[in-house]
Amino acid sequence: MRSPFRAKANKRQQTSRVVSYPAPLGGWNARDPLAAMKNTDAVTLDNWMPQTTYCEIRGGYVAHLTAVTGVVETLATYNALNGTNKLFAISSSGVYDASSPGAVGAAVAARTNGQHQQVMFGDGTNNYLILVNGVDKPLYYNGTAWVAVDGASSPALTGVTTTDIVGVNSFKGRLFFILNDSLSFWYLTAGAAGGALTEFDLSGEAKRGGHLVAMATWTRDAGDGSDDVAVFVTSEGEGIVYQGNNPSSATTWAKIGTYYIGRPMGRRSVLQYGGDLLVITENGIYPLTAALQSATIDYKMALSFKIERAFTDAARTYGQLFGWEAIVYPAQNALIVNVPINGAGDAQQFVMNTITKSWCRFTNWDAATFGLFNGELYFGESDQVARAWTGTIDGEDDIIVYGKTAFSYFGTGTQQKHVTMYRPVLAVNGDLTFLTDIDVDFKDADISGLSTYTTISGASWDAADWDEGFWASGFEIVKNWTSPSSNVGYAISGKIKISTNSLVVQWMSNDFVFESGGIL
Repeated sequence: MRSPFRAKANKRQQTSRVVSYPAPLGGWNARDPLAAMKNTDAVTLDNWMPQTTYCEIRGGYVAHLTAVTGVVETLATYNALNGTNKLFAISSSGVYDASSPGAVGAAVAARTNGQHQQVMFGDGTNNYLILVNGVDKPLYYNGTAWVAVDGASSPALTGVTTTDIVGVNSFKGRLFFILNDSLSFWYLTAGAAGGALTEFDLSGEAKRGGHLVAMATWTRDAGDGSDDVAVFVTSEGEGIVYQGNNPSSATTWAKIGTYYIGRPMGRRSVLQYGGDLLVITENGIYPLTAALQSATIDYKMALSFKIERAFTDAARTYGQLFGWEAIVYPAQNALIVNVPINGAGDAQQFVMNTITKSWCRFTNWDAATFGLFNGELYFGESDQVARAWTGTIDGEDDIIVYGKTAFSYFGTGTQQKHVTMYRPVLAVNGDLTFLTDIDVDFKDADISGLSTYTTISGASWDAADWDEGFWASGFEIVKNWTSPSSNVGYAISGKIKISTNSLVVQWMSNDFVFESGGIL
């Protein structure tokens, strides 16, 4: 029996698909395998600051105090009662007033070493900025005059060789001092800026030996309200914690415990962070509340956990260099961790958004130290002080930003993709030329695709074409498709590079057009 004729079905045409992902708001991921990152993470995020809804090119810097002799290794702020604050820059050649921009003047105090620790302290008569470095005599500044402090000055410190004082802290109205190569701390009478120092030996409490590196005040809540406790950090990574207000009395001074927190990265390794303390260690950056919960370290508790590999590599390579420190910059919701690269002020910064806890990396800020002055961020480097996170140019250099998104399988890891087009969606306030491309299957090729955008005049309502006109004030949306050079693979990563000295650019999202192949 005959069967009806069947027409052959036409071969189905391969169709393109479009996928969209946000910009890498999850920040730099230097921990997870490339094949396991979230789509909102970045393999590289240099000079892009992740915000809550976009990534933005960081601000630049301008020269503030110029022609300083040597590397500015300390920035110290004197916060006056009348609000007329002072900023001081310190190098090995002296202390300089950096309160106003311009060429440096004569030194206001002599120094032979620029690496200082500092504290503000009031004794009821004077408010002092106190600076110590373990080489020169401590400096006291009361808003008018500088005093190099020894046993005969006014104020005076007796009972120790003052040039050995390398650390200072104010705790419950009392000054505490740390000396070179010692496991003891020395303290004064409560409310006094000078006088006879009394020793308190911690060598019996430091199970790993070493010497004291830093002291800090930690505000903790033990369940019956917050209370300040004293934390002494040793070179071997122990945190020795005391509560009370008078080390000379057993009834008013008691040890809470000795905890291992990891070897600290220098004398500036402890930072007040809200009601907590952050400790920069060779294993990461830990809130003290997390580090002191047990006798062993849980690495997942580190704020730096997401950039763990990059951080530990930097600590291993540059850990012996001066310049490790952290600062919180409230105006940009940023925690900035300075990573020295050599002893001449070359550096990079690991930067965390304090709201989202997302990380990025800053380059071309060759900072030896950071400081805040009247709410603005400054850094010291070779020969000058710079005002940072301002403008759109790094001194005289372009700001160069580079971002590379996490690799994505676009929903299936078993099919090859032929990516025909890629576009990062940007918001920009001027003409923009940028490079864009993709990487496939975990490669890291040079970026090559050039795209140019020229601003248009503002759109008029009911006159401009929808989705082509511009409605926001100051920014235009750039949605330029580019054809990637390497475009066939299983896992895909988008990347963008911009060099600018005039623009504010926000990275909003990423779009990919691709065709799927068979299972191979």
